[in-house]
Amino acid sequence: MRVPPSPPFAMNADSSVTLDTLQQQIRAEAAGLPPPDEAAPIAVPPTSDAALSPDHPQRRHYVLDDFMHVHNDEFVELAYRCVLKRAPDAVGQLHALQRLAAGDSKIAILGDLCASPEARGYGVEIAGLAARHRFWRLTRLPLMGGLIERLALFWNLPEIAREQRRLGQALAQQQVAAELGDLAAEVARLREEIARSREPRR
Repeated sequence: MRVPPSPPFAMNADSSVTLDTLQQQIRAEAAGLPPPDEAAPIAVPPTSDAALSPDHPQRRHYVLDDFMHVHNDEFVELAYRCVLKRAPDAVGQLHALQRLAAGDSKIAILGDLCASPEARGYGVEIAGLAARHRFWRLTRLPLMGGLIERLALFWNLPEIAREQRRLGQALAQQQVAAELGDLAAEVARLREEIARSREPRR
């Protein structure tokens, strides 16, 4: 006589852990798990400042070279958008342009902007600015300030010469571009005159 096979989940009567006990343990562990909406969010790596545009609202770190190669209105616009994270107001823009026209340095304007309560709220940092701004303030001292400024100019003569050459090259390129534009317009005018002269007269 054949013995019927045992059920697949048959357990020994002597086992201390029954099926009901296992189910209760599984339910207890499942109840202790956080629901899906309370699970820890996936960490997103922060975006590097180098990948952000200079005037990006989330950018906080700069170097002086980011500001040294722009001038006048463009410099003021960039300084405000980077340091204060907004466009310059009419009064602030006029004041900064007047300071530049009077010979004030970009270091002075950047340092004063960064020292304002509005800028401190954003925590913007410009590498190398603090020391340069302190030095600029020394040049404003009575009597000694003029001597310090002359020594600084002598020390920075090579850098000043390079910047002058760069500006001269940029101006020359602009002048060449303007002359080429004038020549193109003159050529177009001559072509029109030639085309009209070839038209049959009625």
